[in-house]
Amino acid sequence: MIAAEDEATFGLLPTVVRGWAKKGTHPIATVNYRYKKTNVFGARSAKAFVFQFSKKKNQRTYVRFLKKLLKRWGRVCLFVDNARWHRGKLVDEFLKTHQRTSRIIYLPKYSPELNPVEPCWKPARRKLGNRLLHTIPTMQYHLRKVFTNQKTMPKMFKYLTD
Repeated sequence: MIAAEDEATFGLLPTVVRGWAKKGTHPIATVNYRYKKTNVFGARSAKAFVFQFSKKKNQRTYVRFLKKLLKRWGRVCLFVDNARWHRGKLVDEFLKTHQRTSRIIYLPKYSPELNPVEPCWKPARRKLGNRLLHTIPTMQYHLRKVFTNQKTMPKMFKYLTD
């Protein structure tokens, strides 16, 4: 399976987005001052979006996500950015033990426009906008609804089709 991978961070601090209010009123945005967050690893192929929540972005959680992708797809050729957790001893060991079933191709540095997973985060941020969430599980519930709904996810770029 050919796919692209990226990760994003979502926090409990609400994002204020454009909205409607009655003329002459002054809308108030309620804020939760607890800065707790969750990270999402996501991989996008021509037919599916696979994601996993994580507390941290490091090599260990990245390798755990790679194992999930291999379990689901069997063989993976993955396009990734140059984040520091995409390279290192744990990732190299994983790739060495799974030479026949996994390959990672690194995108050029500072080129998020080449990664087709980047537009997948926008509908999720829009869904969480102007919404006061009190717990991480509540936020993950709303994110899960966005990521599993094919209608809200952006159309796939043509260069990753099988």
